[in-house]
Amino acid sequence: MSAWSEVRKLQEELFNVQQQTTKNKLSERNCVAIIQRLIGLGWLEVYFSCDGKEYITPRQLRKDILDELYVSGGRISVTDLAQTLNIDYSHVDKKVNELLSQDPSLSLHYGELISKQFFDNLAVEVNETLQETGLIPLTQLSQDVSLPVVTLSKELVPRVGDLIEGTYDKKTDTLYTTAYVDRQLAKLRGACSAATRPIQLGKVMEVNSISSTLGYGCVKDLIAAGRLKGQLQGQSSNPVFIPDLFLSAQNQWANGFYNQNGYLTFEMMSNKGIDNISAFTSKFKNAVSLPSAIVSDSKIAHSQSIIEDAVTSDNYIETIDWVYPWCSDEDVAQLVNLVVNGIPENQFRVLPSKCIISVSLLNQLLGSFDPIINERVQKDVVDPKIVAAFKKFDDASSKVAAVIESKPKKGKGGKKGKKGRRDDEDDAVEVKSSKIALGPVFMSAQDVAAQLETHKVFVDNEPKEEDTLTQLGELLKPQLNEKYGRAFDEEIRKRTQKSTKSQQKSTEASINNLYNMIILCEKGLKCFEDSVRQLIEKHILKTLAADLTRNTFSMLAEEYDCPFSGDNMKLDTIIPHLPKEAKTLATSVMESIRGGSSVEEFIESYTSLTDPKYTQLLIKKQDKKKERQMVFSQKQALLEQLKSETKSGDLLNISCNLIFIKQNSALLHAPGRAISGVVKVLASNLPDNQATAFNDLLGLVVSELKGESEVGDEDKERLRVLVTDVVFGNQQPEVE
Repeated sequence: MSAWSEVRKLQEELFNVQQQTTKNKLSERNCVAIIQRLIGLGWLEVYFSCDGKEYITPRQLRKDILDELYVSGGRISVTDLAQTLNIDYSHVDKKVNELLSQDPSLSLHYGELISKQFFDNLAVEVNETLQETGLIPLTQLSQDVSLPVVTLSKELVPRVGDLIEGTYDKKTDTLYTTAYVDRQLAKLRGACSAATRPIQLGKVMEVNSISSTLGYGCVKDLIAAGRLKGQLQGQSSNPVFIPDLFLSAQNQWANGFYNQNGYLTFEMMSNKGIDNISAFTSKFKNAVSLPSAIVSDSKIAHSQSIIEDAVTSDNYIETIDWVYPWCSDEDVAQLVNLVVNGIPENQFRVLPSKCIISVSLLNQLLGSFDPIINERVQKDVVDPKIVAAFKKFDDASSKVAAVIESKPKKGKGGKKGKKGRRDDEDDAVEVKSSKIALGPVFMSAQDVAAQLETHKVFVDNEPKEEDTLTQLGELLKPQLNEKYGRAFDEEIRKRTQKSTKSQQKSTEASINNLYNMIILCEKGLKCFEDSVRQLIEKHILKTLAADLTRNTFSMLAEEYDCPFSGDNMKLDTIIPHLPKEAKTLATSVMESIRGGSSVEEFIESYTSLTDPKYTQLLIKKQDKKKERQMVFSQKQALLEQLKSETKSGDLLNISCNLIFIKQNSALLHAPGRAISGVVKVLASNLPDNQATAFNDLLGLVVSELKGESEVGDEDKERLRVLVTDVVFGNQQPEVE
């Protein structure tokens, strides 16, 4: 009791003190200074108001925040709190974070402090609306309350079944009532029960405003419970309901069509609404799968008998005769492999169009071209261009054959092909010659096809496909080229044996003619100055001497059996095959025509090289009488050219040759750039009037070559008259 009496006594003293009037008052400044001092010593913790006129303790700030939150219905913005309490935002934010860490019923969302009270009230409101509408999407609710769907889902889902009477669909974030779900279930059950063919549930759900997830689940439950007869295909976002009635009709149609026709195409099945084709076709027994269909093995066996009959009867059969019209290229290729499986490979060939033809018929077709080949050979064997082309490709094919022979062999038995067939096996259709593949073509594939049209087989059994004969022509073309090549080579060999001696005499005559022409040209070189003479000598060496050397070396190559052909420019390849003494002479001849400048040295080296001890060629100089005959023949040929030549440059060159023959009884073989020097020498031996006219005409030709003017027909005729006067004077042209 004493303790309680002391407390009562202290209360009375406090009351008396409070009733007394203040004797000494502190100024506002002193109060501020005292509080600042207490704050500085850490004895007092307060927050200043924004205007600095008031203080508030942290405990009071906490209380004020909770009070404002309660008054606001459990949701208030932190920014609004700072303005309402007139406290700096940083202090309010700090205290709000402190409250969040201490009270789990509070949460902060996008700058708003929200209490459990708010979500409880929201759940009550949502439940009232849900019972009226049947469903509430959280996306719509999110827009109404300005909160994210994630937050609403987190806070409202735990209240479903308590404050909210309904169900929640997690995939669509939607709240439903049980009555709403039952109504949608009844709609879907009615629509699916009335279906006689596959229906898109998406369209049904769109018309009835049912979410895809809810509708898919409802139909799935109805099928599982046996209330609907059918099955679902596709994803839940776009499912398809297929009634059992439709599946039964599908199976009935497929079985009937397959049994009657022996095939089913994937396109037909797709048109009938069959999606899983591989699983659907797996139930057909004894069916062969093609890229775009299935075919019964009985149909394959029937087609195989048709092919065998065509092959054994030496005939052909096109795809149009036995292949289904719906078959794609891949189908045809696979069918061909199936139907020829039991036929020996060496009895048939397959064209790119998949036409199957008997090898025996192919050999007959090849034989039908023999008369044409023989006629063509007799015509071509006399054509120098064709003979030269064959010779060129003979050389090329010989090199290819040498390379092939140098490669190691695979084994004793040769390389094996399909079904053990050897590569070196005799086959009239398959044999191909590398030489003929390179050489001239006997006939184009189009010409072969045109010729085949007249064959009895194709007249009696005309091809139904346009490209059959064309492809057959491509197949026969290499073999026909080979036969043509062999026949051509044989005819050449026969003719060569008969004409070897006459050709040798002709070649010797040509070589002697060139040799003596060079000698006659060399005689006339003494008339010219050194500069002009050097130009003419080099020209003679590069032209006449080179031709003479090429022809001579070609003959030497035959004598010494060396790999040299006169139609190429590798003349020095023969030198290593010559006798030791002749090698030096042959080298000297080669140096003369390549870089030499003396025709006389060439003649000496060539004369020594063609000595009878080195070659069988008969090279001999002509006597004076034959030289005069050769000069006369050359003059007559030039006179004929003088009459018909129209080019001023060539006309001047012919004129110089004729005047030179007249003055020197020798031949002239000068290049175009030496003509000015030649004219100068020739004019010096002419009368003044002729020399002046000759030089004037030279000037006109030079001007034309420079593009400054053109030589007219009158000037050309003047040149012809001048040359005729110089060569014949007032006499008539000579007659041999």
